Amino acid sequence: MDDILKLAKDYSKKRHLDLLPRGNDNILEKLDYIYDENWENQGVPYPYEILTYLFDSYYVLPERPDLAALFCWQAINHSYYVQQLSDNNVGFCQDTRGIELVRDAILVDWNNKYKAILEPFLKRMPDKTFHYVASYMLKGYAMEKNGIAEKYEATSYKSLKRKIPSLLDVLDNAYGKSYCQISNPTLVNNELNLGITNANKGKSRAITHSFGIKLRALMLGEEVEITFCDVQGTKKIYKFTEVERMSFVLFGILYASRCNNFHGNVAARMNSINANKDTFKMYTDMFLTEYIILAIHLNSQGALSDVVLNKVKKNANLMI
Repeated sequence: MDDILKLAKDYSKKRHLDLLPRGNDNILEKLDYIYDENWENQGVPYPYEILTYLFDSYYVLPERPDLAALFCWQAINHSYYVQQLSDNNVGFCQDTRGIELVRDAILVDWNNKYKAILEPFLKRMPDKTFHYVASYMLKGYAMEKNGIAEKYEATSYKSLKRKIPSLLDVLDNAYGKSYCQISNPTLVNNELNLGITNANKGKSRAITHSFGIKLRALMLGEEVEITFCDVQGTKKIYKFTEVERMSFVLFGILYASRCNNFHGNVAARMNSINANKDTFKMYTDMFLTEYIILAIHLNSQGALSDVVLNKVKKNANLMI
């Protein structure tokens, strides 16, 4: 009987914690909190709902950074929900439009203010984060090309290729094309089988990791050379715009993770049999990135002072 079944048969919180990978155990002691002294003035409204979600984030740290990131996204969700309510041009509230508002709030004052605050977090995001994006993009592409019903694709795949059309070009001509050569997706009892043989497992990992490295460079605003899978070995240079960079972070990483975890499309991340210290690191850093994005959005809405924002940006040093 494996550890999952043993725990299900006779649950113990202590044994559950023993199964979880661990890392930055003192993060709460070092975290610079989103808290503004101005909120203590009774005439100044404070973000009540947002603070309640942050309490849940703090409560599950350090053991469950995946849940902390999920709760922190709820705080971001409420922040852009409130912004949509105050906009008379918005007929009804949507996540997509709300995330675009957060993106636009970051970019409108990017060069003068927010770039210096957010960039250190983006530069410290771990490689596993980009392997995660590369993996769902490659799987989505292979499923699409092999006629698998759209409902089996990750919504994040469809969203990201729509937000950043150049990624579809890269998939069509390079990484997706290579991945399709070693995979043959089929459905077995409504479960996806990618059809990758044991002999091709190494190639699959190599394609995913190489694509992830390119995605990381693109997210950081660098020029990237991609070699096509054609006889001529055509090479093409790609570079994300600032809008694409922020779309990749918000839609491709953070919102994608939130949707997968929230909708139960995958095993609970830290409980997964594949979870390890890299998983812990990825979600801890994801939480910290969401935390600074929340602070930036609150600041852009006049709900958090520059003094507090400049203090919270020091949390980049906590990224493992």
